[in-house]
Amino acid sequence: MLSIFDEEFAREPWPMLRSLRDGGGVHRVATPDGPPAWLVTRYADVRDGLLDDRLSTNMRYSRGGDYRGFAVPPPLDVFQRSEPEEWGRLRSRVVGELRLSGEWTERAALLVGKTLAELDGVHEFDFVERVALPLPAVIVAELLGLPDAERDALAAWANATLRPDSVPRARDTLATMQQIITAVIAQGLRDGEDTMLGRLVRAEIGSGGADSGDLAGLLFYLLFVFYEVLMDVLAGAVLVFSGRPEQLAEMMSAPERPGPVDELLRFLSPQVLAGPRFAVTDLEIGGQLIEAGQTVLLCLASANHDHERFADPAELDVWRGPNPHVALGHGAHACVGAGLLRPVLASVLTQIYTRWPKLHATIDDRDVPWRSGFRHRGPLTLPVRAEVS
Repeated sequence: MLSIFDEEFAREPWPMLRSLRDGGGVHRVATPDGPPAWLVTRYADVRDGLLDDRLSTNMRYSRGGDYRGFAVPPPLDVFQRSEPEEWGRLRSRVVGELRLSGEWTERAALLVGKTLAELDGVHEFDFVERVALPLPAVIVAELLGLPDAERDALAAWANATLRPDSVPRARDTLATMQQIITAVIAQGLRDGEDTMLGRLVRAEIGSGGADSGDLAGLLFYLLFVFYEVLMDVLAGAVLVFSGRPEQLAEMMSAPERPGPVDELLRFLSPQVLAGPRFAVTDLEIGGQLIEAGQTVLLCLASANHDHERFADPAELDVWRGPNPHVALGHGAHACVGAGLLRPVLASVLTQIYTRWPKLHATIDDRDVPWRSGFRHRGPLTLPVRAEVS
C-alpha cells in the first residue's frame, strides 16, 4: 500500500501521479487519516468512473475498513445519502437558477472593483489574504442575495478555516456551516425580493418541494465547496501567470472566451480528488478488481495531466482545444457551481489584470507553501507586487 499524500505531493503532485499512471493506473493507497482506498489515476478510467452507477457516493454502500471520508451530519449530507436521481433533481434546480443569473456578471464587475480598490496605493501584499480569501464571500453574497449578517458569517468561517494559521479544518467546522445555512434558509423564507436565494427556498419549501434538509445540503455545496475552489483557482492563476506573461497576454486578448478559464482549471486542478465513491458490486477498473464496499478515489488532477488524453499536459495553453478536462467533475455529480465558476473566474481575472497589468508573485514557485485538504490544493500564501504600468 502506497503513502503519497504528504506536503511534497500537495506542492507538486504531478511526478507522482505520472508514475502511478505509468505503473498501472489503479493503486491501493493510504489516506491521511489512515484507512486505505483505491486511487484511480488514468483519464479514461476516471471519466468512466464518474459516470458509473456501480460507484455510488451514498455511504450506505461502504463496508469494511476502507476510507469513508468524513461523515457530514444531517441535513447537510444530501450528497452522501441520495441516489443519483434524487441529487439530480436538486442539482438541476440550482443549475437553472445559475443560468438565470447571466446579468450577475455585470454586477460582479462592480463588486470586484470595489474589493480591489481597497488596495489602491498598496504595492506589495499577500494575494491570498487580501483578494483570494475575502472575495468569494462578496461574490456568493451578491449572487444568492445574502444579507450582511450571513455574508459576514461566511467570511468569518473562511478566515477561521482557510488562512495559513488556521487551526480547525473545514471538516471540523460543520456546526458553524450548519448555523450559517440555517440562517440563510430562514432569510430566504422571509425574503420578499426576487433573489436567487428567495426563489430557491420558495420553490423547494414554500411550494411543497423538498424539505429544508435537502435544500440545506445543496446550499452546503454551493456555499462552501464553491468558496474553496474559487479561492484556490484565483491564487493559483496569479502564480502560474507570474511565470508565463505570454499566456496572460493571450488570455487578456479575449477574456470573454471560456477557453483560458477551462485551461486554468485543467492545469491547476484545485479539486485533486472527487468525493469518495463506494463500490455497489464487484467491478473491474483498469484491470484491477474492486470488491463491493471498497472505496474508490477518482483523481481528477491526474486525469487532467494524462499524456494519453492531453498533449503536453504540463504546459499551460490558454487556447488548448479540445479541452475535455474533469476539474469540476463530470456527469450527474459534477460540481453544482460549475456553471457559475467559469464566468466568475473570467470576470474576476479580467478585473484583476486590468487594474494591475503587471501583477506578479515575488516568491519563487518552489517556495510557495501549499494548503492541502487531501482532496483540495491551493497556495496558502502568495506575496505579490501590484504594478499598474
